[in-house]
Amino acid sequence: MEWTKETAFTKLQEIYNDKVMQDEKRRVFQQVHNHLQQHLDDLAVQSGLKEKAQEQLKFFKEYTFMPGDNLFQSMRYVFLIARGEKERDPEETRQHLNRIYRSLYQPAGLKNPYIPDSFWETPLGVACLVAEEGVEAVYPILDEVLEAERV
Repeated sequence: MEWTKETAFTKLQEIYNDKVMQDEKRRVFQQVHNHLQQHLDDLAVQSGLKEKAQEQLKFFKEYTFMPGDNLFQSMRYVFLIARGEKERDPEETRQHLNRIYRSLYQPAGLKNPYIPDSFWETPLGVACLVAEEGVEAVYPILDEVLEAERV
């Protein structure tokens, strides 16, 4: 298929429905939460989170919403761009992308995140690619989606 920005955003709107976005938020939340728990173990403070914080985290995971400026808001921002919403400010986009990359792929001791190739095949990775490089960057991925739908 010959993609245009309009047809690509239409397809991405179809793909990025509420369920997909919520499932991806839950997957990422679990990944970050596990990372936090491992670091608490590293610091020998396995019970470093108070019971109230643990309850809040369970609530956030269930409802895929956290108040304030946080990782979930950054994910929402890039998902909206992937669905065709206009970028508000390139600097704001960069800040959201940096938060996502840092949260998921910047190990302690490294100045920059190391992002594995597999990330770019996830719903969040594709949304980040659209936010960072434009919808044209995902035309090959959309071709793969169409091919898979035909099968």
